[in-house]
Amino acid sequence: MKLLLISPNVEFLPDPIFPLGLAYIAAALKRREIDHRILDLCFVTDVEADISAEIASYRPDIIGLSLRNLDNVSYPQYTSYLPFYREVMDIIRRYSDSRIILGGSAFSLMPQDIFTYLDADFGIVGEGERAIITLLERIEAAQKTGEKLEKYILLDRDVGVIRKLDEYPAPDRSGIDNDAYLKFGGMGNIQTKRGCPFDCIYCTYPIIEGQSVRLRSPRHVCDEIESLIDIGINNVFIVDNEFNFPVEHAQFVCHEIIRRKLNIKWSGYANPKFIQPKLVALMRDSGCTGIEFGSDAAEPFMLKQMGKAFTLEEMNRASMVCHRSGLSFCHSLLIGGPGETMETVQRTFDAILAMSPTAVVCMVGIRVFPGTRLFEIARKEGSIQTDQNLLEPCFYLSPAIKDMILPFVEAFSKEHPTWIFPGMAININRTLQKKIRRLGARGPLWEYMKMGQRFKK
Repeated sequence: MKLLLISPNVEFLPDPIFPLGLAYIAAALKRREIDHRILDLCFVTDVEADISAEIASYRPDIIGLSLRNLDNVSYPQYTSYLPFYREVMDIIRRYSDSRIILGGSAFSLMPQDIFTYLDADFGIVGEGERAIITLLERIEAAQKTGEKLEKYILLDRDVGVIRKLDEYPAPDRSGIDNDAYLKFGGMGNIQTKRGCPFDCIYCTYPIIEGQSVRLRSPRHVCDEIESLIDIGINNVFIVDNEFNFPVEHAQFVCHEIIRRKLNIKWSGYANPKFIQPKLVALMRDSGCTGIEFGSDAAEPFMLKQMGKAFTLEEMNRASMVCHRSGLSFCHSLLIGGPGETMETVQRTFDAILAMSPTAVVCMVGIRVFPGTRLFEIARKEGSIQTDQNLLEPCFYLSPAIKDMILPFVEAFSKEHPTWIFPGMAININRTLQKKIRRLGARGPLWEYMKMGQRFKK
């Protein structure tokens, strides 16, 4: 049986993201000696030509699509990726009668709706390494017996979550253009754990990865870092929802990087609550160039409303620790949650300005996904209907600020050029991103912003 894996994720802002999930699937298939190829559409210029050529040369029995995102979660200038995914499906159907499997983080958020919209044959919800093997075995068994296998979705509870991540191989990046991602995206990516135990009202991490934290050993993480260095990638982004939780695990990873003397620069997400001077020093000494706090707000009432597990005092302390260590840091904000007013917005902005971060990434409006607490809040308030199809991007925006927030942000941004507002294309756009990357910049683009200045080399 031959399996063609396709990555149809072509978003370039803020950067093209290496298809890590697909590389994990490829590694699982390779270990089982299952014939497979990867077609990454991110950098192709003629999608139909590339898909048709790959199908003609490889003649796959099964085709899998890994869907990373449904849309860019940006308000008011949002982009849905579903029409392009359907275009890819239509092209596949024109050139092949292979059965199609859907998977990936986006599919796991609304599997039945996406399954119907794209008219696929099979789907996988949750982690794919174990599930893809199970599904392929069922398909192959049905083919041998002549049984007609009806369309269905394989749920994560059908195969169970992977408890011991080290028992599975590191991502196989050999079938993907790593050089292109380094050139246009400025970094590679790596994962040190899965699962999120926190309770942010809007977050999909617990839905996709579960709430139980499962750790990779520092040895396996650093083995993978060494393999990245071997192929020329010496700048990586750690994609964990929070690198610094648990603190001990983060420390062990840093210690191992330092012990091996790995020449790597890296960045990642962090939780202000678990920022400690000792840990930050280890992060810096292991090559960390910057951390991004998923703060959402900087006002006590709104922090509680957003379900954050840290306080404004802890945010101030974390910012001070970063300043003292010389580590760049960014605060990410989500404006417009339940109970937000223009007064709470102003207090959040004032508090963040006082922290003097390297940069701020601020989203106005919060994308609503089923299964989150925000979905239930919006449903009870009547801003969405229980049976509403959320494939079309729906954003929660507090009624108290709805008519005033965009003009306020427009005026504010003119005085604060290191604040990035993706939904309004303020201080971030494709042209600017290309200029920065052409200069050889590595790592997240926000690291190249200075307080009071625009992007510089």
